Order: sequence, then C-alpha cells, then structure tokens
Amino acid sequence: MKKVIFICAGFFILLVCVWIGIRSFGVFNTYKNVSSANEPNIAVGQLVMASNLKEAKKDDHIVANVNGERCIYRLCAFPGDRVEIKKGEIYLNGKIMPQNYDTKHSYNFSNKMYDDLISSGKIRAGENLYKIGDEVYCELVDAEAKKANIYQNRTVAIPAHRDEGIENQWKNRWNADNFGPVIVPKDSFFVLGDNRNNARDSRYIGFIKKSDLLAVVL
Repeated sequence: MKKVIFICAGFFILLVCVWIGIRSFGVFNTYKNVSSANEPNIAVGQLVMASNLKEAKKDDHIVANVNGERCIYRLCAFPGDRVEIKKGEIYLNGKIMPQNYDTKHSYNFSNKMYDDLISSGKIRAGENLYKIGDEVYCELVDAEAKKANIYQNRTVAIPAHRDEGIENQWKNRWNADNFGPVIVPKDSFFVLGDNRNNARDSRYIGFIKKSDLLAVVL
C-alpha cells in the first residue's frame, strides 16, 4: 500500500512540475482580459489560452507586453505593410482590410430613435451609453447594426477632429478614424482592438515590437 501511495505521489509531483514548466516557458498559459478593447470577441474578465509555440498570423489575437502590462490585441499588419485609416475604414496596402470577425463601434441616435430601436427589439441596450442633449451615444456590434439597418448611424470623426493621444504619439494631426499612412517597420506589428472606438492600440501606443510578443491566443 505504501508503495502505491509513493508512486501516486511521485506521479502527482511530476505532473505539477511539468505544468509549472509549461507555464514558465510560455508553451501554454492563461491570460485574463482586463479591458473591453476586444469586445465582442473577448469579454472583460474572460480567460484565454495562449502559446508562444504558435506562429503569429494576420487577424490572430496576440498577448503583448506593453510597458510591463500584458495586453491583448488583434494583429493587423506585419513589417512592410502600409496601414491607413480613412473615414473609419482601415486600408491595408491600399485596399480595405478584409475581416472575418465582429467589431464594435460607437453609434449615435436621437433619444426617440434609440427608444424605438430598443422597444422594437432591433438592438439591445448599448454599452457605455451616454447622452448629450437629444442625442444618445452607445457601443454596438457592427453586424447587429447592419442587420438593423442602422450602420449609417456609426460615429465617424471628421479629419479636423483633434485627438491629443494620437497626435502626441505620432506627431501628426491624426485621429482614430483618419490615421496614417504608416509603414510597419522591421520586427514590429500594427495592432488594433476589436472595439474600435474604445481601444488603446497602435493608434495610441505605436507599433508592437516582435520582442514584446508573449503568445498567440489559441
């Protein structure tokens, strides 16, 4: 009996050591998403599994070290790619960037229109909702907005709109919806959040260095 207990204990200790080693070397690890930057695809507080063995590809979610914090982003461009945003549309190498995932944007409506949309069930109550006078601003999933035929109500900043955070980072009078063009440098990535009006991504923090890439979300 003692021999069986000894073998089981040894096997358990071996499993623990293997698990600690896997996590320490980043082969497989879990990361907690702490922001709404990647909604609707990764919720606040959601745990994701990631690995540093998987090769990072375009459209992958990646985990990166940004000023000592572990942040999750959508990888959108590689070294040599040309990125530009015009009227809220993202262009990659001169063409609108294709995407096969959901995104979120800010939308605005009159109070009455918003109430009608909610009461009719066309949309759910928007997140981060706030009101200015008779107008309502809220975040909606773009696919839901298109289905409800209200995509035209998406909030898009005009080129003259000032965004101090972006201007300070890039030393240009750009904003989140009118940005670039920029060429991604060697050993770097351009990343975005899926929640496009509520993400501190490469528009605000600059390129992500390849050396700061911790893992690719599985």
